[in-house]
Amino acid sequence: MTERTYRIREFAELVGVTVRALHHYDRLGLLKPKRTQTGYRVYGAKDLQVLEQIVALKFIGVPLNKIKHLLRRTPTDLVSALRAQRTLLEDKKSLLERAIAAVSDAERTLQAGHGIDGGVFRHIIEVIEMQSKSEEWNQKYEMLVQGKIERLKAMSPEERVQLQEQWTALLKNVESALTEDPSSPKVQRLADRWVKLLGAFAPQGTAPDPQLLKRFGAAYPPGGEWPTGARKPEGALGDRRIWDFIAKALAVRA
Repeated sequence: MTERTYRIREFAELVGVTVRALHHYDRLGLLKPKRTQTGYRVYGAKDLQVLEQIVALKFIGVPLNKIKHLLRRTPTDLVSALRAQRTLLEDKKSLLERAIAAVSDAERTLQAGHGIDGGVFRHIIEVIEMQSKSEEWNQKYEMLVQGKIERLKAMSPEERVQLQEQWTALLKNVESALTEDPSSPKVQRLADRWVKLLGAFAPQGTAPDPQLLKRFGAAYPPGGEWPTGARKPEGALGDRRIWDFIAKALAVRA
């Protein structure tokens, strides 16, 4: 059976994008369709799958230059990127909820006929300022994720295996402490080890930004880039409870 193909305008209408967007994706090398002898673009089923990925990733905020690299990498890399983007979206959601709560408090105070002091409005301003800084933090986090990949590539196989073993041991230790208070000395020592291991991904001679760690330090596993054939941690690496628990331990720090 001959594969169904589409000319550019028909293909654009099929997915709900503009012809201009398809031209742009072609120029960037994101989606390069076949050409007829007369030079017209012709799209098929595989192009549709790629375009759906592009549209979905773009919708959740992944920049086009990163999408281009993700489309050429492994599913593990895509999982890491989605996890990172989910973290950013959850952070935005949290900030929006705090802003809504601050405005609602002021609204209820006024409706009740009470006087409203400057503290209520200062709180609204503080929350909105946090939102305005959120994009800056998101960009820093994106740089951290991308930097992690590059620094892992620069390590020798022996260094990466050693780092993997350290993460495996730490993940197991954290797993055994999930019932502990995140602010307890025991858990904070585990958090110290976590931060120290994350330091392996920081540029030489620098340390991870403490505020960045507090917000995103437990947002993504260090896996997915280990040498081919190396034994990956069993169970704990993909255990969401561990990442959430360490996030709480980092969040309680001053």
